[in-house]
Amino acid sequence: MQSNECPKCGGLMEMSADRRKMCCPYCMGEFVIDEREEDAFDKKNVIDPLLFDSEWDIESLRSKPNGKDFIDEFLYAVNELCKADAVKENLLKMLSKSTNSDMATQSVHSDLLSTAKAKVSSVLDPGEEVLAYQNTGLFSKGKEGTVLTDKRIITFDTKKTPFELYKDIRSLTLDIGSGIPTVKVNGEFAVRMSMLGSNYRGTGAAAALICLYALAQNPDLKKIKLC
Repeated sequence: MQSNECPKCGGLMEMSADRRKMCCPYCMGEFVIDEREEDAFDKKNVIDPLLFDSEWDIESLRSKPNGKDFIDEFLYAVNELCKADAVKENLLKMLSKSTNSDMATQSVHSDLLSTAKAKVSSVLDPGEEVLAYQNTGLFSKGKEGTVLTDKRIITFDTKKTPFELYKDIRSLTLDIGSGIPTVKVNGEFAVRMSMLGSNYRGTGAAAALICLYALAQNPDLKKIKLC
C-alpha cells in the first residue's frame, strides 16, 4: 500500500511507529504495508531491512568482546519491542538495576542526572525529557558524558555541548574493536555513546532507542544506515 490517502474516508494517513502500517486518525482504519510472513523473518539474527540499510555482520560482531550483549539487545529492541516508548521503558527498567555509579536516570543517582541536566540545559527545549546520563569524566562527575533525551543525544565536556536531534539522524556507526561497543551518530565522533549501565545491553538498547526515535520523529526518513 503506497498512497497516504485513506481508502475509506480520504483522510491523510500516518505511518505507524514500526513502519508496517498506515493508520488513519479520522476513521481509525489501519492498512498493512509490510505483507511478509512473520515466520520468514528471523528476528534474533536479522536486522529489519524495512527499517535499516545495514552493513553490520551480526555473527562477526557477536564474536567480539562484549559484542553479543550489544547486538542481542539491539535486535530484541528493534525487532520485538518495535516502538520507541516500549524500548524506553525497557531501557529504564534495565538501568534501574545497574550498579554503575557513573550512570544516572531519574530513579538512579538522580543527583548526578540533575548535575548533568544543568550542564546541558542551554540546548534543551522546554518540556524535553532527560532520560539517562553516562559519565565519562574521571574526576568531575556530571561535567562530561552522554545525555539521552526524548529529542536528542548530547555528548558534552567542559568546553562544548555537541548534540544531534533524532530527527536529523541518518546513520549509526558501531565500533567494537577495543571491546567497548561505541556508537557514533551520523559518522561523527563528537556525538557518541559507549557503556550505558553496568553492561553493554544498555548500550544496545539505547542505540535502538535512538534509531526508533529518529524514524518516528522524521516521517520522511526511509531507513537508518548502520555502518
